[in-house]
Amino acid sequence: MKYFDDYPQAFRLLFGIAAIFLLALAVLNLHNYATFQTDENVFETSPSQLYVSKSFPARLSQLETKKYPTPTITSTDSLLAGDLVLELNGQECDSMRHLQQVLAALAPEAELELLVKRPKLNRKIRFQLHHSALADSLVREIPASVVITQVDRGGASDRAGVLVGDLVLSINGQSFRNAYEADRIMRRAEANRAIAYKVLRDNRTLTLQVTLARFGARLHVILGFLSGLSFWGMAMLLGMSRPRLHVARLLAVTFLVLSFPIMMIYQRVVTLDLQAKLSLVLLPGCLLGAIPLLMHSSAYFPKERPELAQRKWLIVAPYVIAGCSYAFFVLGKFQSRELLGLGLMALLLFLLFVYVRFRRQCAAEYKKLNRAVRWAGSIAGALCALTAFFVLAFRQSVPRMGYAVVPLILLPLSYLYVIGRYRLLDLNLRVGRNVQYLIVSWGCGILFVGGFLYSLMSLPALPIAVPNFRMSDGYLEIVDEPLAPARLAVLEKVVFMLLAIALFFVFRRLYRAVQGFLARKFYRTGYDYRRAVNELSEIMATKLTMLDLAKGISRKLVEHIQLKRVGVMFFRDQKESSCQEAYGFEENEWREFCVAVDRPLINTLQKFRSESRFSAEYLPPALKERFHQHGFVHILPIRFKEKLVGALLIGEKLSEAGFHEEDLHYLAAVAKQASLAIENAFLYEELAEKERLKHELEIARRIQLASLPQTTPKIPGLEIAGISIPALEVGGDYFDYLNGKPDQITVIVGDVSGKGTSAALYMSKVQGILRSLHDFGLSPRELFIRANHLLRQALDRSSFVTSIGACFDASAKQLRLARAGHLPLFYYQARTGRIEMITPKGLGLGLDDDRLFAAELEERSLNYETGDVFLFVTDGVTEAQGEHGGEFGEESLTEILSRNFAEPAHRIRDHVITAVKSFVNGEYQHDDLTLVVVKAI
Repeated sequence: MKYFDDYPQAFRLLFGIAAIFLLALAVLNLHNYATFQTDENVFETSPSQLYVSKSFPARLSQLETKKYPTPTITSTDSLLAGDLVLELNGQECDSMRHLQQVLAALAPEAELELLVKRPKLNRKIRFQLHHSALADSLVREIPASVVITQVDRGGASDRAGVLVGDLVLSINGQSFRNAYEADRIMRRAEANRAIAYKVLRDNRTLTLQVTLARFGARLHVILGFLSGLSFWGMAMLLGMSRPRLHVARLLAVTFLVLSFPIMMIYQRVVTLDLQAKLSLVLLPGCLLGAIPLLMHSSAYFPKERPELAQRKWLIVAPYVIAGCSYAFFVLGKFQSRELLGLGLMALLLFLLFVYVRFRRQCAAEYKKLNRAVRWAGSIAGALCALTAFFVLAFRQSVPRMGYAVVPLILLPLSYLYVIGRYRLLDLNLRVGRNVQYLIVSWGCGILFVGGFLYSLMSLPALPIAVPNFRMSDGYLEIVDEPLAPARLAVLEKVVFMLLAIALFFVFRRLYRAVQGFLARKFYRTGYDYRRAVNELSEIMATKLTMLDLAKGISRKLVEHIQLKRVGVMFFRDQKESSCQEAYGFEENEWREFCVAVDRPLINTLQKFRSESRFSAEYLPPALKERFHQHGFVHILPIRFKEKLVGALLIGEKLSEAGFHEEDLHYLAAVAKQASLAIENAFLYEELAEKERLKHELEIARRIQLASLPQTTPKIPGLEIAGISIPALEVGGDYFDYLNGKPDQITVIVGDVSGKGTSAALYMSKVQGILRSLHDFGLSPRELFIRANHLLRQALDRSSFVTSIGACFDASAKQLRLARAGHLPLFYYQARTGRIEMITPKGLGLGLDDDRLFAAELEERSLNYETGDVFLFVTDGVTEAQGEHGGEFGEESLTEILSRNFAEPAHRIRDHVITAVKSFVNGEYQHDDLTLVVVKAI
């Protein structure tokens, strides 16, 4: 109910009153059961007052023959003295006069069907006989009586000679109308006093003297009550601690309703006092209400099942069935037990239907969380059924049904396990391992002391034969004559003392073995401090990398001190954590923790100048809360020459015991040894990082050079030669030959802003984009326009690309040229002998949006002749720095071209490269150098 969500105290009050009321009824029942006078038998109201006074022949009906094919109920005289007549030809007979009226209405030759109850067997039997066989003298009417259905073996009734099947006509001379009145008469008698039972047996009236006993609480009674009490305790835990949660309230009510029938399972004698009347009203209601409540709670615990919770009819239908069954039971004045059984059967069938129908829709997480409850319920049900079967099958006296409900304790225990294991309902039910160890250890100590004392006291009862020996002249002699009593007593005392000493050492050894097992089980074994320090020194001497060192330290700490969690953090330059390793964490959890505490922890540790351990309690509130959430209780800063290089984060021990002085000394030694090892690891990591980067850059250089054209395409009428030399291991210059047709080629030369690794990566991206777009047969201008659109999305805003592209048509000797912010094309015209720098308009790629870029980009066309030379360069050529300052310049480039135009393209390329290197004269190359020469032949 949503009302209790807002007012949980109201639920707590109402629930507490109901729980105490039901417990009071159960305790009162236990008290009555343990203290009332009892004849130690069970009787019930006789179903008829028509008594067969003499055995006479009859035959079983066909229905009985089919039901009992073996002659288990037949005898020489089929109808036996002592049978009670219930019906004649389907008509109920409640008196002798009624029986005679039914007989008179039948023809003399008619066949009769007689339904009787045989008290000795507690069974109803149908017989067939002729009308004339049933004489008035064979059946007589007796006063109201009760039938003995069970007798406790060895009890008061059994000792007095009472048998199953006896009809009790009066008690102490007082008659009664039913079992309630008979029980009241019996209870009014005094315990340990004999009362007279007037008994009808085989048509003989006997008076038996039954000495009543005070029953006392037997073991099965106590076990049954304790089983129900476990459910009651579970209900109180949930209802009182979490009244605001809907599922907790539902579970609390479920366990409370279940607890009452279990605590009352041993109630055998029904009386008409207030407690009995309340039990008559509540027990059937609790039995019927338990199943709907279980089904309802299973839709929300341990996890909500939408397929059940969203179908309201599945929740409401069991309550309707239970309510209707209970209403009919009440209207029948609590006599219609068959109807109660039908209601329970209908509820169980509905529960089975829901389980089968929605089993496949059950989520995997629900199955995982509910696995313990499901298995506990199955095992408890099977054990209850098995126990009940053995109790009923092998007990001829009152069944000890309290034993049958003991396995049900598994159900609340399974719920406790699931709630504690998965932290459900915001409950922390876990008992500390140190408390567990103390309980188990003290329990074992008490058991061993008790066992030793019991064995010690049992020694005198042992039949130990002391040999007859005596000392004579220094000899030990075995003689036949018995020793004197005084000497024999002394020898026996000596033997018993020796046995007691031996017994003490046996128990002491066993106790130490058990304590050793418990110490291992609860992680209480000690460790060798010196050996642990030596092992740790070896780890720090052999582990060079930070990761290996962190793993080695954390593994040894866990192994030696047996910790739940340990974390190792190394700090680079006292600014950030460069290495983290932990034990007892999932990887993601530990990574998130390190990210959250990295800087705050460094700042805090720098304030604590002591190198010794300090508790997490001294951390700032936010940091302390995070450490507590992740199970860390101690921090050890690690310093090298006053510089903070790391920290050890220590969690709780597996034993959950406190840290001893030896542990603290060991941790301090670890921190001291680790400081030098961490500093060495940092140096090793720096050296390894440099070597790794150098190796990776060498690989990147090879990859980049391999991405440039490795062969020069053969185009009729053209000679082509190109080269790219990065300033660093990798660079941002590139050139490419895009060969679409046999007589056409597009030469691309580009320069990415910057140099080094980032420029090389952008260069690879640009090269890939241009190669992909060229497959569409685009002109240089269209190629750059589309490339700009893609590069605007891919390049960082601070980066751009300059490029120049020329498409040569060798068959037409025509050139189409576009320039995206790059250096001009150096064109030597053989016919005039002049060198021209062709500079079409254009912006760099990635600088401006598509509209502006396309508006500014110009494409030129020109015709060339044999002997013409085209030179494409990047600024690494023209801006090369000389040893005395200054730049190589465009003039130097045109001069080299004018001197060497007659040579092949590759020789022109080599002359340019040689001239640039000569100009630089060994100085550091400041920028990437790229050159492509195309000569018409």
